[in-house]
Amino acid sequence: MSQQEQNKRINQLKRQLVNAVERIKTLELDIEPDGRISEAFSVLEKHIDNRFDQVDNRFDRLESRLDRLEHQFNRMTAKLEVILDSITGISDLPEDDI
Repeated sequence: MSQQEQNKRINQLKRQLVNAVERIKTLELDIEPDGRISEAFSVLEKHIDNRFDQVDNRFDRLESRLDRLEHQFNRMTAKLEVILDSITGISDLPEDDI
């Protein structure tokens, strides 16, 4: 390899090294605690936390509604039992042998 080709190759490697160093510096700035990537993760984390809070609230409301419906269903069942008993007189059936 001639001296000129060696110098050309060395200069090319120097440019690549300088380019790599600049890219590393950019990544370090983006990743550091106040960098863009860290900031983006913080924003995403807050958004996800808010969504989970909304879902939790909806589940709480749904659970409360289900509790009320279950209570209403139990009351209706008890009323129907009283009505059926009154109509059929099943509870008045004798227990002794006839």
